[in-house]
Amino acid sequence: MKVVHTIEELRDQLRGQLRVSFVPTMGNLHKGHLSLMKLARQHGDPVVAS
Repeated sequence: MKVVHTIEELRDQLRGQLRVSFVPTMGNLHKGHLSLMKLARQHGDPVVAS
């Protein structure tokens, strides 16, 4: 897991990626979010959570 704190850091991490999976958690992570993250990882996409 990589934690980024700025938009520029995020852009650097995702540079060259065609697709990104975004899971909006609003800081409240629960089992449903984890399920979405696992599904996204099965597709090989980078996963970004808020």
